[in-house]
Amino acid sequence: MRNFFRSTAFKILLAAVVVLLACVVAAAAFAGGTSVLTKAVSAVFSPLERACTYVAEKIGGAAEGFVSAGAYRDRVEALERQVAEYQGMLVDYEKLQRQVESYESFLGVKEKNPDFQFVAGSLIGRDAADVFGSFALNCGSADGVSPGDPVISGEYLVGVVSEVAPTTCVVLSVCDPKVSAAAYEIRTGETGYTETTAAGGVDGVLKLTGLSRQTSIAPGGIVCTSGVGGVFPRDLIIGTVTAVREEEGDVSYCAEITPGVDVGELQDVFVITDFEGQGDA
Repeated sequence: MRNFFRSTAFKILLAAVVVLLACVVAAAAFAGGTSVLTKAVSAVFSPLERACTYVAEKIGGAAEGFVSAGAYRDRVEALERQVAEYQGMLVDYEKLQRQVESYESFLGVKEKNPDFQFVAGSLIGRDAADVFGSFALNCGSADGVSPGDPVISGEYLVGVVSEVAPTTCVVLSVCDPKVSAAAYEIRTGETGYTETTAAGGVDGVLKLTGLSRQTSIAPGGIVCTSGVGGVFPRDLIIGTVTAVREEEGDVSYCAEITPGVDVGELQDVFVITDFEGQGDA
């Protein structure tokens, strides 16, 4: 270290520092003058001054940018909260609108059948393993729901309650092979029972069985519940006839029926907990 202070490099560095300080002092002393020396000093140090000013401005601008970025971030977060709030309101609105439409469709049924007692239910789950479309509702025994109660959407039969818990229940769709309804075709008055096979249930096709070879039922006919047996009330629409054919391995005929409701699209339904003639064999 002692050798460094005695070296030529240190002497040159010291001389440069002295010259620089002298120039700074000279610039300060002649700041208000117009002499040749003043101009010379100004010419030497003006570029450095401008460079320093430029850097200072950029640093100041960057600081303002940081402040602005923070403000923008706060604004974005506020807008995101507002959007989430509006989305929640939209969900509530859509749900309410759907329920109003459901009640409006049931109003006509209630007016035609003042004896009906019912409970409104919303779908809360579907059994992905059930190819026939069973589903769960948010109503149960605490609401008066019992196994065997019919489930409807407007004037259409959807299915029947199979299992009940205090606040929920499970519904089998009309396409389930375990569900059968006494029914009739409204134009001809011919009667029978709806049923389906495993393959037919998967395809969403029912059959009105027990028809004679002389049946007058034709495609386009409407099939409704007949009320026989006391399981379902009379005149709930089951579906529309799409074909009439001879039963395999039998002399009777059957009518193929497409259900009037797509169970996969349902959101809100009604469970009929009581009706005149329920349970009458």
